[in-house]
Amino acid sequence: MKSSLKKTLYVGLAAASVLGAGSFAATTASAKSYASVNKATTLTTAPETRNVVPNGTHALYNKVGTSKGARVIVSSANMDRLGNSNSSNNYFRAYSVTTTSRGSVYYKIVSFDAKYRGWIYGGKDISKFAGGIASVQTTSSASLPSATTGYTMTNPSKWTLWNNPKYTQYKAKKLTGFNTTDTFTLTGAETKTREGWVYYQVKDEQNPSITGWIYNLGVQAPQGNQVKVSYVDKSTGQEVGTGSVAFDKSATTTNVTTTNNLKSIFDNVPSGYVPYDNDNGSSASLANNAAAAVAKNGDTVVYYVKAADPASLTKGINVQMKTTSGSDITLKSSDQASLDAAGKKLAFQVKPGDTATAKNTENIIANAELRQFIGNDGITYMFDHATDTPTTASDTGTVNVTAYYRTIG
Repeated sequence: MKSSLKKTLYVGLAAASVLGAGSFAATTASAKSYASVNKATTLTTAPETRNVVPNGTHALYNKVGTSKGARVIVSSANMDRLGNSNSSNNYFRAYSVTTTSRGSVYYKIVSFDAKYRGWIYGGKDISKFAGGIASVQTTSSASLPSATTGYTMTNPSKWTLWNNPKYTQYKAKKLTGFNTTDTFTLTGAETKTREGWVYYQVKDEQNPSITGWIYNLGVQAPQGNQVKVSYVDKSTGQEVGTGSVAFDKSATTTNVTTTNNLKSIFDNVPSGYVPYDNDNGSSASLANNAAAAVAKNGDTVVYYVKAADPASLTKGINVQMKTTSGSDITLKSSDQASLDAAGKKLAFQVKPGDTATAKNTENIIANAELRQFIGNDGITYMFDHATDTPTTASDTGTVNVTAYYRTIG
C-alpha cells in the first residue's frame, strides 16, 4: 500500500515538473519584446544630399528591423555587393526616417532603379547617415573641351538628353521638347563616380529653356573644329576606340597636351582599357607629345592604352592626406569628392598583391587637380611626396595610401 502510494506521488510530481517547465518556456517565448517605433517623417532636405550607399553591415527590412513582423528583404551580404557595385543604378535615396524606443534611427531607402525599397538601420544620430548607409557623391566635376558651342547630337536614338546624368539621381528621366537637329552649347561636365563616364550639360541653342545632360559621345563639335584621338592598344598596335578634342574655329592649331584636354582624353578611354602610362597627367601615353602640342584641324593623335580586367583589380585607392609632420588634412567637400572619384577610376587600380606605388598616388592627386589646394582650415597645401604601399592578395576592395603635403605661407 505504501509502495503504491509512493509511486503515485512520484509520477504526479514528475508530471507537474514537466508541465511547469513547459509553462515557463511558453511564458519566456511570449515575453520577447519588440522596440516601439515612432511615426515616420518625410525627409525634406535637397534630394541630392540624401543619396546614400550601403556598406554591408546591416540588411534591408520590410519594416523597422527591431519591430514585430520585420523580415529581411536584402541580406547584409547583398547590400555589401550593391555598395561595391560598378553601376550607378545601385545607389540609394533616403526619403523617410523614424526612431525607436531603443534610440535607434532607421531610414527608408529606395535604389535608383527602384528594384529595392525598405528600411535600414541608420545609427543613433538622426542628423547624419550612419549604421548601414553613408552619404555618397554620385558624380564629380569633369573638364570641358576648349570649344563649347555648335555641338550636334551624334545618335539621338541611343544617346539623348536627361534631366540628370543617367542613374546619378533617383528618378533621373529623359527630356523632351527639343529637336534632334538642334545645336547645343556645353555648359558643364560631370564624371559618373562608379562608371567613370563623362556627361556634358548642354543648353539648346534654338530652345534656350531646355537644358539637360548627355553622354559625351552623344554630341560632337562642329566638323573641322577638332583633332581626332586614336586610342591604340600598345601591345597589339590595334585601334580600340576613337575620340576628339574640339577647339575654336578661328584657331589654326591647338595644344592637346594641356591639362583640360588631357583630362578629357583620359576620361574617355574606351571601356576595358586604361592609359598605358599615367605620368604627367597621362601625357606619357601620347605617341608624339611634340606633334600633339601643335595639332591642326583634322589631325589625328595616337594615345596608347592597355587592356584591364576590373575583376582582377582593386575597387578603389583611398588617398589619405597628411602634413609632412603626420597630421591629418581635412579637404573641402568638393575636393574630397574629386579625390574619391579619381581614386575609383580603373586606370589607377592595382592587382592585389602588387605595390600601390608612390607615383600612382601622385597621378591620382594630379587627376583630381589637388597638387595644391586650400584645405577646410583655410591653409594652402602643396604636394610633397607619397610612399609605396604594399598590398596583399586579399586586398580586393579599397586600399588606403598616404600623400604628404607641406604648408605654404
